[in-house]
Amino acid sequence: MKFNRVLDPRPGRPCRWRGLLMLALLALAPAGHAVETETLPKAVTIQQLLNIVREKSPRYSALKQRIERSRAEVEAAGVMPNPRLNIGNFSLMSQTNTMYDGRTQREIILEVPVLASGQLGARVEAAEKQVEMTEASVEADFSALAYDIWRLFVKLLAGRERIAILDETHHDMRHLSDLVTGREQAGNASRYDVLRIDLETRDVAARLENARNDLLGTAGELGVALGLPGWNPEALGTLKPLGVPANPDRLWAEAERSNPEIETARRGEIAAEAGLDRARSERWPVPSLMFGSAFTENPWGHAIFGGLSVELPVFDYGQGGMARAATERQKAAVERDVVTAQTRGAVDRAAALLARRQETRARFERDVLGKLGDLKAMGEAAYRFGKGSLLELLDATRSRTEVRLTHVDLSQAETEAEIDALRAAGLLVNTVDFGTIGQPPAGALPLKTAGRPGAERRALIAVPR
Repeated sequence: MKFNRVLDPRPGRPCRWRGLLMLALLALAPAGHAVETETLPKAVTIQQLLNIVREKSPRYSALKQRIERSRAEVEAAGVMPNPRLNIGNFSLMSQTNTMYDGRTQREIILEVPVLASGQLGARVEAAEKQVEMTEASVEADFSALAYDIWRLFVKLLAGRERIAILDETHHDMRHLSDLVTGREQAGNASRYDVLRIDLETRDVAARLENARNDLLGTAGELGVALGLPGWNPEALGTLKPLGVPANPDRLWAEAERSNPEIETARRGEIAAEAGLDRARSERWPVPSLMFGSAFTENPWGHAIFGGLSVELPVFDYGQGGMARAATERQKAAVERDVVTAQTRGAVDRAAALLARRQETRARFERDVLGKLGDLKAMGEAAYRFGKGSLLELLDATRSRTEVRLTHVDLSQAETEAEIDALRAAGLLVNTVDFGTIGQPPAGALPLKTAGRPGAERRALIAVPR
């Protein structure tokens, strides 16, 4: 109420300054968002998109904060316990002094804990292993994010291909509409033919508009996935298979070395072992060295004090912490076995599906797409010279469009199957970064397999840039 009176001295009436302030804030909010996205490119390749994820995506920044938090735990684990200072005063309350000479005695005692059982080193070691596990976990989460982004990118490429096909079909339908109209004016076609070709043209126009809407929705979905709403990028590149070999043994060999989920489980087991070592060291009591001084007044007297303070592990000797740590180690070992088995199953499934996708596309291109070239010209020529009906002309145009759209669907499905195989093998991010078969290109720094120095991650395929 006092705040309202300061802004508006008339009690009981709304504060107009507060309303103006809210309107100003609402007006400035979209402008700030525009500044955030206006610097981003309008069209990107998959490599540029992944770089934008690393540099500007809030989701990736949130992932990195987990690593920073783990590193802070290392610093906290390496801190020695603080000493304790005790100050006391003894004042004589009885008439007869049987305790000490003088009326007052004061004491100052310094208590210094000593980590004599290796607790400090065990704490730091356990915290460092947790950092390594967190790094692998962040890498796995980033790989999952890259997987989602790449699939959306492929969806953008496929959507652009569908729009191009439908746009060409719409142009052809307008041409055929003019042809039918001319024949109708010459008396060689009926009004039914004109109406039928007009309906077909409008149907293709509606499908084209729907494809454009789908493409815009996919672009917006990509911006939301990156945490950059309002950014609707276009995809640069060509929709074609990447050339990933459907070899489960080769993919599994790469997965054992490079899959980030397996590496996370492996580091989790190491971190659990370090936690058990820490629990073993923590079960020993922490002794404290005590140094002090006592002095009296009237008369003056002074004495020094030294001692040792230690907890007696009679009831609690660390058995609870040891049991929890042992259970965590057993849980980590089981989780590693589960993740390994799941990854092996994912590799086999991805390789089998990829082989079927490759076979289906190759057979379609050989048996169907290769015979499509003359269909359009033959149908139009037959109708123009009166050797074919309008239904045959429309059927030829419709078949040509559907065959091309089916080819786009098959190419998209095969590319997505290749992305699935790359993710299962742990080569997804590395393939986008390097885009080479076997070894990284000249001048590129090879990624090291987490926890295994010297083991380079290799990409199986070449990604067009």
